[in-house]
Amino acid sequence: MKRTGSRKTRSRKYMPLVRIFLAVSILMMAILVTEYEVQRLQARNTAKAVAESVEVEPTRASAEGAARILTGETVKAVVKRDSANSTYKADNLLKNDSTKADYKITLFENTKKLYSNDRVNVRSGAGTDFDRLGVVKRDTGMEVLGVTDNGWYQVMYKDEVGYVREDLLQEAEPGVEYIFAGDSRTVQMSQAVKNSEYEWIAKVGEGYTFFSNEAVPQIDASVGDGSVIIINYGVNDLHNAEKYIKLINKKIDSWISAGATVYYAAVTPVSDYPTITNDDIEAFNSEMKDGLDSRVGWLDGYSYLQNHGFSTGDGLHYNETTYKSLYTYYVNQVAANKEAA
Repeated sequence: MKRTGSRKTRSRKYMPLVRIFLAVSILMMAILVTEYEVQRLQARNTAKAVAESVEVEPTRASAEGAARILTGETVKAVVKRDSANSTYKADNLLKNDSTKADYKITLFENTKKLYSNDRVNVRSGAGTDFDRLGVVKRDTGMEVLGVTDNGWYQVMYKDEVGYVREDLLQEAEPGVEYIFAGDSRTVQMSQAVKNSEYEWIAKVGEGYTFFSNEAVPQIDASVGDGSVIIINYGVNDLHNAEKYIKLINKKIDSWISAGATVYYAAVTPVSDYPTITNDDIEAFNSEMKDGLDSRVGWLDGYSYLQNHGFSTGDGLHYNETTYKSLYTYYVNQVAANKEAA
């Protein structure tokens, strides 16, 4: 049989169709791969955004445009500052997820420096049911970031953000918490109490001259907001009651203006001392109490020791246990007066 065409000729005839089919197939595969990568990238970015988000209300400007407000109901975490870009990263430090914070936080445009006016607990949230991050001493300067609507400051504490009750921080740097001014009995009380954070202005055998020339200037240098001044002179010069009254009444305005409260501690009793009697001490105490400005508190250590007992070796000076007991009485009386104020 005679052939009309070769196999090679027929193959050449269908070659364009094959090429078109291959090109379309490659194009479809490229489109499918591209769509798959786009979907995978979108899914990964969505998951990352969800994981990194903190559920807070959108940032809103304050009335002056100087603050940002966050909701506290979903802010159940302590925030760490990223110093590189001034952002905040949340880390949950609560004991369990059942603790919820029903407060809002207003962040200051510029941080403030405030001072602790007592030993202060720093907590992971604005409430006493949150974990305690640590404790700071009185007169510690703290960087304050904002304030909550339930009475707490948001502060920087070491590397993280914590919360401190508003009434425990203040703008003015506090003065020395306790300033004791007295004679040998105050010297020995300081040795028994061993509190180096207090100011002990005292010298053995001294009275009015030391108080006027040395103690008062030292008190002026140490006094500040929140200071408690406790004065205890007289056992060595019971005849100088009028002078003590005049000088203390003269200084009371400046000490109160500096933020202090002032107390006079009654001369305490003796036991068979040759040159001083309890009758003399009672007369001195009575004159002091009646003559001092009404803003000077009265610490009746005389009655306290007479009622609770005391121990003395030489009739004038007490043992360590008595000094500690008398000190505790003073501090408790001051605390009670603060509560009543």
